[in-house]
Amino acid sequence: MVSEKETPGGKAKPETAVAPAPTPAPEAVTAAPETTTASTSEAAPEATPAAPVSTEAQAAEIIRKHVLLSAAAGVIPLNFVDTAALAVVQLRLLKELSELHGVDFRGDIGRSAVGTLFATVAPTALGGSLLGSMAFNMALRSVPVIGTVTRLATQPAFNSAFTYALGKVFQQHFASGGTFLTFQPEKVKTYFREKFEEARRRKGATPEAATAAA
Repeated sequence: MVSEKETPGGKAKPETAVAPAPTPAPEAVTAAPETTTASTSEAAPEATPAAPVSTEAQAAEIIRKHVLLSAAAGVIPLNFVDTAALAVVQLRLLKELSELHGVDFRGDIGRSAVGTLFATVAPTALGGSLLGSMAFNMALRSVPVIGTVTRLATQPAFNSAFTYALGKVFQQHFASGGTFLTFQPEKVKTYFREKFEEARRRKGATPEAATAAA
């Protein structure tokens, strides 16, 4: 606001009215947002990233999964079809373990290794008696009804124990830096039999027992 004021010379000079200073905000009002911000930051802590799964744990899960699949192959009611299904499961087991460790997969070497290791446990796989003879067991499986009962009683347990031992042998081999080209079945036969018997001893070599061992 401008007003005129007379001066000794007779002329009026404009006078500018001074605007009142703004009233400062109370301290209590400005302090409140700070308290709210602090409470919000305390209530929302930073999320902790999940720990990566170890290679050993991943390998154990791969073995567990294929032990269950091999047991399922043992109840297929067709001769040779169940054997073919088991071979597919076991080769896939070796493939997934090799990929986990960054090893080039060799199906031909894998099949040869499975055959060699099978020969180390097949003669006494079912107990050492006449029923334990693999030849006798295969003959029984061709008999109606009796063959089905024999298959359900023995094959899933054998498949589970064999697949578990196979997975443990190759897991150890790959973890130590080995490849399919450096795998020598003769050198792992003892360890393979130990793992095979370990799986069989656990509650009668049921699939659940073999997966528990894994």
